[in-house]
Amino acid sequence: MNDIQYIYDAGGHKKSVIIPVELWEKTLGIEIPRHAPCNPQEYYGIYRDLIKDPAGAARALRTEWNRL
Repeated sequence: MNDIQYIYDAGGHKKSVIIPVELWEKTLGIEIPRHAPCNPQEYYGIYRDLIKDPAGAARALRTEWNRL
């Protein structure tokens, strides 16, 4: 990476960069991976064994917002 050159302004701040063509072409070839849309069928029942009493858990969530 010694071939990278920085261009500074009069105040000493970096303003631009010069890189070799090989490195530039290499960065152009990088493709950002796109995430596939989520398929809920792949995750159905993932917590089935972790929640022993789902009805009780639902009741507890409903009552936590009740105010006295």
